Amino acid sequence: MDHPRPGLKYMDADNLDKSTFDFDGIDVVDSVGEKLGTVDGFIIDVSQNRPYHVVVEGGHWYKHKHFLIPIGHVRLDRAEKRLTADVRKARAEKFPGFSRSDFEKLTDSDIDQMAYSTAAVCCDDAIDRNVSWASWTHYEYPSWWDASYYRADRDATARSAAASTAAATATRPAGSASGITAAERDRDRELVTAHGGETSPHLGGRAQPGDVIGVETGGEQTHIGDTAKDEDEYRRAGEKAAAKRRD
Repeated sequence: MDHPRPGLKYMDADNLDKSTFDFDGIDVVDSVGEKLGTVDGFIIDVSQNRPYHVVVEGGHWYKHKHFLIPIGHVRLDRAEKRLTADVRKARAEKFPGFSRSDFEKLTDSDIDQMAYSTAAVCCDDAIDRNVSWASWTHYEYPSWWDASYYRADRDATARSAAASTAAATATRPAGSASGITAAERDRDRELVTAHGGETSPHLGGRAQPGDVIGVETGGEQTHIGDTAKDEDEYRRAGEKAAAKRRD
C-alpha cells in the first residue's frame, strides 16, 4: 500500500515557524466547544510539507497523555486561537494513545494501523483499506494549513540542538548527575540548604541569594556573597529570636 511513511515524522509545535501563527499549547475543542486538550505538535510528511494528524495533549480526563486527531477533522479558528474538531469528547475518549518517543520506531504496518484505528473513531463511515489512507477525507489537506509553518531549516536547527544536548550528557564525568561532579556535590554538602533542613531546589542543593532559611526559626534570608559560616550565623540568630518569641 502506498503511504507517506518515508517523510512522515512527529513535529513539536514549538519547532514550527511562529511568525504567521503560533500553534504551541493552543486549545483543542470538540464540536460543542468542550476542551479536548492542547496542541502538542503534528504528524507531518516533511517531504510534502503536509500534516496528517494533530498531536493533542489530553490532560487529566484522557487515559493517555497524548492522542491523535486526523487533520481532516480539524479547523483553525484564528480569532479564538484554537483548533476545533468535529468530534465529540465522548468519541475522543476512544482514541488510541500516542507515544512521541516511539513514533520513529514504528513499522509501516504500525503506521497504517495507527491511521486506521484513529480514523475509525472519528465517525462511522466505512474505511476502504484498498486505497491509501493518505487519500481518505480524514486526512485531506486542510485549507487553513500554510506551507510556511514547517521550515526544514528550523527543523534542522532543533535536531542539531537536541544532538548537542545528548552529546554533552554522554560526556559528563563519571559520578556526575545533572552536570554536577562528585567534588561539587561534596562541596555543596558543606553549605546550608534552604527551607530549614529541606533540600534546596537550586542546582546542587545550595542556598541562593533571597532563599528563606530556617523557616521554623523565623525565616532568615541569604544574601549575595554570604558564606556557609554567615548562613549558620543567620540561622543561630533566627533560632534565638524564635526562642524569645516562644518565651
